[in-house]
Amino acid sequence: MTAYVTDGQRRIARVLRELTEEAGYPPSIREIASAVGLSASTVAYHLRALERRGIGTHAPHRSRSYQVRR
Repeated sequence: MTAYVTDGQRRIARVLRELTEEAGYPPSIREIASAVGLSASTVAYHLRALERRGIGTHAPHRSRSYQVRR
């Protein structure tokens, strides 16, 4: 079953993967927001949506812990 993902969520997931590969650790929400040209609150909303759909993961109370499943 394929989860419905918006274009913005797809773009955020791609940037999250790219920034993680470049740095060796997950980026902050602000770094993702800067890379995609959206506000940090909008990026956080999309990251939560990706997590609800089982596409992303996040460790509660940890910064830089968002990851996208392959």
